Amino acid sequence: MAQANDSILVTPGSGATVATQLANSKEYQVVCVADEGGHILGSKDTYIYAIASQVHVASANTIHWDIFNADAARLVRIVSIKQIPNITTAVTGVVFDWQLFRTSAVGTGGTAQTAWLPDLSQTSLDADITCRSKPTGGATTSGSSLKNYSLSSEETNTATIQVASRGGLELVPQSITGGLVGGNQHGILLRQNQGLKCVQVTSSSAGNTGWEITITVE
Repeated sequence: MAQANDSILVTPGSGATVATQLANSKEYQVVCVADEGGHILGSKDTYIYAIASQVHVASANTIHWDIFNADAARLVRIVSIKQIPNITTAVTGVVFDWQLFRTSAVGTGGTAQTAWLPDLSQTSLDADITCRSKPTGGATTSGSSLKNYSLSSEETNTATIQVASRGGLELVPQSITGGLVGGNQHGILLRQNQGLKCVQVTSSSAGNTGWEITITVE
């Protein structure tokens, strides 16, 4: 979590040394760009949850996954959520309705997920930040739906194939990420004792879905 650690007075003939880079016989000042929290661009620890393709459920309002921040000091920013429809299993698909909700309690039961690190030199994810698939309890809804959308589970559906070929349907608006992972983006912020969950609204077992969730921690 590198942050800017000093400032200088720009006074000719005195002050701290400023880094420069030679280009075309001229020295240019080297600049590190920081976000609104003081983090140098690209310095935030980044973690990715890859939730394997899992079956849909013939039960309305089934929670497919939840993520929760129970850390007393850390902030979690969800900068990408990709829903990846399974197009390799033949099914008679249906159009599913899905919703994203904030949560005020950690999910219980289900299958705990382990995040992988794009940079192996960074520390492992704090144990108070958790994600699980198909939680059986907890994950209490907090507030109204953040996103309500639909997606077909039919593997021969043209739109479904296009979504899968692009690596999934992005659920975090680009307007709050700027398309940058680990850089200068806001994302969906989870403060202490806040979480997020994805709910399968439609009652049907036709097809499977996987997920890729990218977060930064500061």
